[in-house]
Amino acid sequence: MPQAHGAVEALARALFIETPVKTPVKIRLTARNPQQMKAGAAPAHTSQYAAPAQAALRFLRRQGTSALSAGYEKQCARASDKPLLLIVDNEPTTALLLARTMAHECRIQTLQCGAKTLDYARHPDHRPDLILLHATGPAPNGLEICRQLKADQATLSIPVMLITDRNDSAGEALALRLGAADCVTHPFHLGVFDARIRNQIQLKLRSDLLERHANQDSLTDIANRRCFELTLDAEWRRAMREGQPLSLVMVDVDRFKHFNDLYGHREGDHCLRRVAKAMTQALIRPGDLLARYGGEEFIAILPGTDQPGARCIGERLRHAVRDLHIPQQRPDGIRQVTISVGCASVYPNPGLSCYSLLQHADEQLYLAKHAGRDCVR
Repeated sequence: MPQAHGAVEALARALFIETPVKTPVKIRLTARNPQQMKAGAAPAHTSQYAAPAQAALRFLRRQGTSALSAGYEKQCARASDKPLLLIVDNEPTTALLLARTMAHECRIQTLQCGAKTLDYARHPDHRPDLILLHATGPAPNGLEICRQLKADQATLSIPVMLITDRNDSAGEALALRLGAADCVTHPFHLGVFDARIRNQIQLKLRSDLLERHANQDSLTDIANRRCFELTLDAEWRRAMREGQPLSLVMVDVDRFKHFNDLYGHREGDHCLRRVAKAMTQALIRPGDLLARYGGEEFIAILPGTDQPGARCIGERLRHAVRDLHIPQQRPDGIRQVTISVGCASVYPNPGLSCYSLLQHADEQLYLAKHAGRDCVR
């Protein structure tokens, strides 16, 4: 199919080049699936760049669209580690050709309904690395969506690029004031379009790397105390809005100073890494967060979890560490590494602060340690 791919590339490029036409046309699409696309022409006041798109659709019908849709979808499927580009466009033809252009560098997701953009971008399982929007279009248009994305804490850091008309400098200025990372003008020039997308994705990946290092404990590779405090504040406010419980589970490795004195700090570091990994694997919900609180202390944030649920998870963590069977000769007769766990839960309200919950979890941990260790309180 090399000739088919070459023809598609030529037609795609034609879509990005200014090509005036004398007879205006309107393209109607009856299905989202490219293999089921059928186009018809009717007189209308449409863009002068519609003729290349119509030619592309005629070619797709003749070729069964295998050269375009199957090609880039297979390419993306083979490289799930590529950055995710979300294209929001109510015109399937444009979205399809934009996707084909960037498929060699990105995983592609397209949305036709702009109103769904915020919900999609907030989902942790498919948070995009870059969002491409049209500045104008059906409500909510790209400018309004950009404003919503930048006002939401969960999507604030996702870069947004807007497509503006060549002569709309006011719209471009407004997009940048609303927080857009960049703008690209229509009609497109492939080289400029590709370079701008690539630059924004590289900046996002560098920013993510810096953010990860700023929030990650260098020894155990789990969240550090800074990340814990930021997350606790955000989860506290969310639980208050939604009327849901919030729980903390505080963990201390029993007699760890004795372990370091007996086996050395190198073995102590290895022990902490194994304990952190075991507890991370025991927390199976995506919203839960395990962090290193300091020294041999760890803490877990459990959104939407009440006191019985927190105690259940505390026992799961305790058994996960016991199942490691890390040897330790202790004065109390125990022959392996264990942990003590303190659990606290509350329904957040304006009369309390998240630090009151943290203090209660610390008090429960104190009780567990003075009840013989290797237990949950």
